[in-house]
Amino acid sequence: MQDDSGFYGPLLYQDVWLWLGVVLLVVVAAWYAWLFLPSPRRAVTAAAPPDVEGLRASCLAAIDAVAADVDAGTLGERDAHQRLSFLVRDFASAVTKQPATHMTLAELEGGGLAPFTRAVAGIYPAEFAPTTSASIRESADAARRAVLEWN
Repeated sequence: MQDDSGFYGPLLYQDVWLWLGVVLLVVVAAWYAWLFLPSPRRAVTAAAPPDVEGLRASCLAAIDAVAADVDAGTLGERDAHQRLSFLVRDFASAVTKQPATHMTLAELEGGGLAPFTRAVAGIYPAEFAPTTSASIRESADAARRAVLEWN
């Protein structure tokens, strides 16, 4: 409405904007509360121990399959040695819950994995050398011993 001097007074905001601002503040406050307030913790259940005998049987079968593939001529000796090393490391990972498939030989030695370390150390030269004198039978026997020695 115009006053005597010809000026209009300030317009009032509609009430909806006030309530919208209040609701927005409540939503933001609730979000922060949900974000930072602690939630009740669930009880941590222990994981079931691995089935060592089942893992051992499957690993021994895989080692035998690698040796059979070499005998059949479908797998080269270097590839066979690499597979044997992986099988031993994979078994070690499964039974110890340590990342043995990604560990170096020095890390295996420091990780308390003695039988596996001996087997992998025996397979290393045949796995990485340009030529090798180690037979696949010797490496497969070392891999079997490592798997069988683990209790």
